[in-house]
Amino acid sequence: MIAQTGALSTREAIELSRHAQAAGASVLMVVTPFYEPLTLGETLQYLRTVADAVDVPIMLYNLPGATGVNLSPDTVGELAREVENIRYIKDTSADMAQAGQLIHRYGDVISTFAGWDSLLLQAVAEGAAGVMAGTANVMPAELVSIHRALVGGELDRARAEWARIYPLMDAIMSAPFIPAVKAALDAAGLPVGSPREPVLGLDAATTARISSLVQALPRLSATR
Repeated sequence: MIAQTGALSTREAIELSRHAQAAGASVLMVVTPFYEPLTLGETLQYLRTVADAVDVPIMLYNLPGATGVNLSPDTVGELAREVENIRYIKDTSADMAQAGQLIHRYGDVISTFAGWDSLLLQAVAEGAAGVMAGTANVMPAELVSIHRALVGGELDRARAEWARIYPLMDAIMSAPFIPAVKAALDAAGLPVGSPREPVLGLDAATTARISSLVQALPRLSATR
């Protein structure tokens, strides 16, 4: 069980992290504050302080599009060597070159999970520990099958299965993500309601495109 305990203040992040540890979380995923962009020094101080406040392993959550701060591979590697319980990173930079550097330069001290769904094939083939994918809500069996094929050395099968689901993956990733996942679930016969405002639903054309792509995948449309 991975609990996301990052917060807008260090104090709140520590409180949430200690609560999650007491509740039995296996790993704490800590995003940096996402309202006022921090300097790199402030970011590192925040991460060190939160990690030092608990005993369970920490997963850094690199989300530069929301936080305004990108944790470079060199920074992540240095931090993982300095702080013993920083052991994982979810890298949502959408930069495969950055993910590759994390995997190859610092794989001895930190395990990298790609946080950008459409990089699953490349990231796992490159040696990532895994991918944390919101689209797994829509097509879990397909993503698991591709992961198993890659880990098992069946690259041709992985590529063939990836090609089959990629149009839907691309459509979801190219649209506002939360309403796109909800639209895909609705098309698959799993209505989960509308996004909470201020996030709005998709326009009619994008919704129709995602729905048609869901219908083109037999297992997904069979859930209706």
